[in-house]
Amino acid sequence: MNRIISVIIVDDEPTSIEVLKKDLQQYPDIEVISTTSSAEKAKKLILKYQPELLFMDVEMTEMTGFELIESIQDEISPETRVVFYTAYDKYLLDALRASAFDYLLKPYLPEDLEKLMERVKKSVSEESSNLKQSIRRFFTEKNRTAIQTVTGLLLLKREDIVMFYFNDSGKCWQIFLSNQTEHKLKSTLSAKDLLRLSDSFVQINQSYIININYLYTIKNKSLECKLYPPFDHLQLTASRRCYSKIKEMLDIL
Repeated sequence: MNRIISVIIVDDEPTSIEVLKKDLQQYPDIEVISTTSSAEKAKKLILKYQPELLFMDVEMTEMTGFELIESIQDEISPETRVVFYTAYDKYLLDALRASAFDYLLKPYLPEDLEKLMERVKKSVSEESSNLKQSIRRFFTEKNRTAIQTVTGLLLLKREDIVMFYFNDSGKCWQIFLSNQTEHKLKSTLSAKDLLRLSDSFVQINQSYIININYLYTIKNKSLECKLYPPFDHLQLTASRRCYSKIKEMLDIL
């Protein structure tokens, strides 16, 4: 599913607004969230919605489109792509100076609008990709993990996670945190999904995955697992198969 791109149109000619709005309807991933012929109202709408694409008329009665953008340049989102559109190409240089994303002459040809929208979609796609990479890099560098629960998304430091355990009645995994709170995870998450989150997570039996940094000891015969305080009261036992795997991954003297 394509990302929806929000659009605001500002033009002191209502007819021009309707023409552009109608032409944009052919693009299913474009949503015109607001239009206005008032420069003052435009300021409020732009700052309220921070659209990803802004069509800005140049010559308006209250002020020019350049003056409007300049008046809010410190508050407008850097992700807002401003397209100045006007019947006069004499403003092209001014648009470039104003760091416009693009410039559209009225009346525009269908292919002109098509090329513009291709540029917009490419820009949004690259921005989204860069954002995802930045988020992944942040979580890696900051040793953080994002986990989806039934009520929302948890953004956690890995040391905050003591263990996961399988809730037989709820048929899902639950997470137990260092502040001793518990959260039910989405039923689609499997043990393999949880183990992939970090090398620090090890499975001790079919129902428990622990953060090995909290593990204090495993008794030889009973395979009873003891965690560091304040979690030493928890009664956990490793299976023979899991115990063998745990020993393989540890440097044992």
